[in-house]
Amino acid sequence: MAEQIVQIRSAPGIKRDGTKFEGDQYVDGQWVRFQRGLPRKIGGYRSINKFLRGLPRALAEYTQDLQTYIHAGSSDRLERFFIDSTFNTSVITDRTPTSGFTADDANMWQFATSYDTTSGNQLVAQVAPNLNCICNSSNGQLFIGNLLGTSVLTAVALVPANFSATGGVATLPPYTFVFGNDGYVAFSVPNTPNDYTGSGSGNAYITGQKIVKAMPLRGGPGNSPSGLFWSADSLIRGTYVGGTPVFQFDTISTQSSILASNSVIEYDGIFYWIGTDRFLMFNGVVREVENNMNLNFFFDNLNYAQRQKVFAYKVPRFGEIWWCFPFGDSTEPNHAVIYNVRENTWYDTELPNDGRGAGLFPAVFSKPLLSGVAPQEAQAFSVTVTAAGTGYTVGDTLAVVGGIGLITTELTVSTVNGTGGITGITITNAGQYSTAPTNPVSVTGGTGSAATFTITYDNPYKFWVHETGTDEIDGLTLNPIQSFFETADLSLPVTAQVNKSLQVLMLEPDFVQSGDMTVSVRGRANARAPEVNGVTMTFPETPQTPQEQVVFLKTQRRELRFRFESNAIGGDYQAGLILAHVQPGDGTTLG
Repeated sequence: MAEQIVQIRSAPGIKRDGTKFEGDQYVDGQWVRFQRGLPRKIGGYRSINKFLRGLPRALAEYTQDLQTYIHAGSSDRLERFFIDSTFNTSVITDRTPTSGFTADDANMWQFATSYDTTSGNQLVAQVAPNLNCICNSSNGQLFIGNLLGTSVLTAVALVPANFSATGGVATLPPYTFVFGNDGYVAFSVPNTPNDYTGSGSGNAYITGQKIVKAMPLRGGPGNSPSGLFWSADSLIRGTYVGGTPVFQFDTISTQSSILASNSVIEYDGIFYWIGTDRFLMFNGVVREVENNMNLNFFFDNLNYAQRQKVFAYKVPRFGEIWWCFPFGDSTEPNHAVIYNVRENTWYDTELPNDGRGAGLFPAVFSKPLLSGVAPQEAQAFSVTVTAAGTGYTVGDTLAVVGGIGLITTELTVSTVNGTGGITGITITNAGQYSTAPTNPVSVTGGTGSAATFTITYDNPYKFWVHETGTDEIDGLTLNPIQSFFETADLSLPVTAQVNKSLQVLMLEPDFVQSGDMTVSVRGRANARAPEVNGVTMTFPETPQTPQEQVVFLKTQRRELRFRFESNAIGGDYQAGLILAHVQPGDGTTLG
């Protein structure tokens, strides 16, 4: 067998289940997707807000007048800001309800946008401590407020009064549904999302288990609005029929399951979600989504104790649904499995910056928005007087004392009482801290006696926009993003029934490429032999000599793979028709 030229191309997707040798798909990859059956780098990401005081577990968005309004729900607060078309963000407003809300480390939020005939669009927010168990049955709460406003949300009265809104909230316009334990759902007066007792409202027990998620569904003429309701073990359809019942409910499946309330996503009218042991879809009937690529990989590596943190978002430009999940011992979603609807394949990737907490894809904004999970250095946020001195005047400057790695913070007296006692403080140079000072902090200065203040320190979280550029942009810091893919095995014993190694003499790269890339030959003597990695060779974005147009390798393996990698500032690639010059090598079968 003389030298031959072969095409280096595997089937699209990254196969994690089974052995490397038995598949035709790529065997490894990071931050890589597939388009037209070929690998290409996933887009970059940048932080656009660094001051979220809570770690968001759910996001809501609404775009109007070129501004995308974001609400982020965390364990102890609800924060709001907006993003303009150039990724600039507004200040963050705290919309946490001051009455009726209970902070809890296990709090999970759901949001709905509902129109009110007297007040316009409203944000309806449901919260319950569901993080540790999707089956939680207590302390569900419901709140409402102007969708674009900044004031705190107010509590909504539920029917019956002892009903706990532990499941969630959804809008089937013009009705707003709230749901929870024992299969109970309640719907509002049309276009009145805070009224569940007036004419036109209603309630029903539609199944035995707790309802954990609902989404609007196309109902057709005479049957709209309609919606799907997921319970812990079934899927139910609600359909408008008018009259006294208003809605009727029919069970689509009594043998379904759902892993996490935020794992459900709609893509072009079809609903996808993760069950407790498989991937599922509804397109008129409930069906399993075939996954022979990474189903075992996902369920074997999922931190099941953190299952409620699994969330889904989509990237329609590339036909993708992303499910982000806590991998291994991680307590935050730090990995993603990706189903490419268009290519009908699966792959996965590690998530950056220790993971993401929540995500969504705003149709108008057209970029995925995700919250970070890595807290930043402590930062001074607010000051409260706990024991004021006397004799101070407005403008006196107080210096904070104490703390390790402290950047000096200046506090200015802003208001005093009749005796010169401090009643208000302004932080004039907050700085950041590697270690926050002990609370309370002793403060001296001015013309009066010493006073003691309590200073609140936060470890704020970042907010990211994905699919922008090619790099990680975090303020003034620019970092490359490592992206690689590794092909399936080439083997003469399989392709030509010849018991010899395959020797690679030269490679002809074909990429739409920005930045330098590298390639190395990997493989082994047989399926049980140790892996042997070859020398890493670089091929530049723009060859300067004929020799740089190709890659000379002269490497052999009996089972042989190629690994291509981009890890440069501005690095990007789309793979094309890559050719390799190969010939038979020796016949070694032992490694």
